[in-house]
Amino acid sequence: MPVVEFYPAGIKVDVPEGTGLLDAAAAAGVSINAPCGGKGTCGKCAVRIISGTPVVRQEGAKTAGLREGEFLACRTSVGTDDIIVEVPEHRLAADDRSEEQEISSALTAVLQSPSRKPLSETISLTLPEPGMDDGIADLERVLRELKKNIPECPGDADVMPDTMRKLPDVIREDNMNITAAYCSEGNRLYVAEVIPGKKAVQYGLAIDLGTTSVSVRCVDLNTGTVLSTMSGYNTQVACGLDVISRIQYGKNRERLDDLRSRAVETIRRLTGEIIASCGISPDDIYSAVVSGNTVMVHLFLGIKAEYLRLAPYTPAVMKIPPMRAQDAGIVMNPGGMVYFSPAVGSYVGGDITAGVLAAGIDRSGGVNMFIDIGTNGELVIGNSDFLLTCACSAGPAFEGGGIGCGMRATRGAVNGVSVDPVTGAPSVTVIEGVKPEGICGSGVIDLMAELFLKGFLDPSGKFRDDKGSPAISRERRRGLYEMAGPDLSAFGSSLFITETDIDNVMRAKAAIYSASQLLLGHAGMDFPDLGAVYVAGGFGQYLNLNNAIAIGLLPDLPLEKFVYIGNASLEGSTMSLLSREHWERQQKLADSMTYINLSDEPEYMDRYTAALFIPHTDFSRFPSVMKRMEKKNGK
Repeated sequence: MPVVEFYPAGIKVDVPEGTGLLDAAAAAGVSINAPCGGKGTCGKCAVRIISGTPVVRQEGAKTAGLREGEFLACRTSVGTDDIIVEVPEHRLAADDRSEEQEISSALTAVLQSPSRKPLSETISLTLPEPGMDDGIADLERVLRELKKNIPECPGDADVMPDTMRKLPDVIREDNMNITAAYCSEGNRLYVAEVIPGKKAVQYGLAIDLGTTSVSVRCVDLNTGTVLSTMSGYNTQVACGLDVISRIQYGKNRERLDDLRSRAVETIRRLTGEIIASCGISPDDIYSAVVSGNTVMVHLFLGIKAEYLRLAPYTPAVMKIPPMRAQDAGIVMNPGGMVYFSPAVGSYVGGDITAGVLAAGIDRSGGVNMFIDIGTNGELVIGNSDFLLTCACSAGPAFEGGGIGCGMRATRGAVNGVSVDPVTGAPSVTVIEGVKPEGICGSGVIDLMAELFLKGFLDPSGKFRDDKGSPAISRERRRGLYEMAGPDLSAFGSSLFITETDIDNVMRAKAAIYSASQLLLGHAGMDFPDLGAVYVAGGFGQYLNLNNAIAIGLLPDLPLEKFVYIGNASLEGSTMSLLSREHWERQQKLADSMTYINLSDEPEYMDRYTAALFIPHTDFSRFPSVMKRMEKKNGK
């Protein structure tokens, strides 16, 4: 079989003739960024063939900008020869990074609470010495002491076979002194491990399993210290940008297993980075909380998600029982327990119940709104008396997907833009101040708002050629805006935003605004009735609220009403991991949420269509934007 070597990693893999380079890369453990799912439409999987003769089928693919010797991996297959493939660093999909997200006040209160009780605990015991006449087995001796010393200990116990195998030596190694790690759930005690002596070390993982990005946080369960947080692309993006495309990809068992493997390996990779950086043992990690939308959790567990996209949109499961880590595939103690945040509906998952827990709107007197802006837009309104929720398909635009030069909000991403009012020339800010590699969601919002407010973009999202800006050009009737020329970009080629890119963002913002409006309508309210709007989502770290309002993404409210809470799913997961009280509160919160299915709402498409303009067809809903435009025009 031909041998494919991936450079600079130096990894070789034998594959059959005709294997696609994306599949060969996956077999080699090299994750190439292909957010269009291998359709050839994004042009982001370009690699260079150093030697060998591949089979290339580039017809109909986006090949503009490819240099000599470069080919799209999704349209290139292995021929009869051995080949060497160079994967540029910026084409790799891993893109892990450490996060320094500010801890929310709600999580801080949990971290500092002396009475908090984490989902997993350890207890040190001295067992009674065996006697000739007591007739008590080693395991029974351990369980009796556990029940005696743990007041809430239920009658039944689940002990790992490996723990039983080692038990005779373990309890005698330190004169009957042991430490047991355990979780109690319902009427059952789950013993993760029994070790000799007294050892109180225990860690936990909070995991946000997003459609585009995955974040993993490691916490010291004893001290409440957050040790590290890492995030990276969900490598499932190679199989489709959104949940619907992944459901379609995973129709057969082989591909469903591929999706599960990709999600598991993404979490394992991030966890491995944390373990290495913190110098801890995975055997000391005894519990984890996973929060994700309903589809992502199905795919993570290898559960067919096909019926989630077909009426009546029925999930296989919404409240997943805790399971052993060895069954979930997470890097931690095999006997540790993995918990899953409860879902509410087919498209409102555990990431939202975790987010609402972090925002605390279920404990508020006034009516507040929670918005999670990601590949899916999920919304919740309510207070301590009621909670209404819905979800809309926003697409990946706010996380860099579906944008020609889009990327996540990481090093090299344009995260802020201002536009010269006369020439239309851009001035950009870039994360970490390096040459720009692409643009993230907040940067696109800034750019659209600036171009619109300064007259270079009309309300329908089309560039105004009559303004004579040298930054605006046409290519086969498609409008382009040059954000950075070849001499200013990281890769020596221009970075453009196209009218197609802007249309993707407009559809995303229209979905979120109209869903918010409809949800409030169910409660007989409108935006001015809200006490606060909690905005969650990774891109919001750099979000300019005035510009988000200017394009019609967020409602036109006083800025003091908006509260950015970052990755709320990760925050809420951490709260539940650290506090059984909050875990139980999250279960009740999920039970109290009323799910509104937008596909059953005849008004939704009318509201959506009305919001497909900047900022909206009804300008009276955006008085502050009208004032900014009047000021620009000197009125």
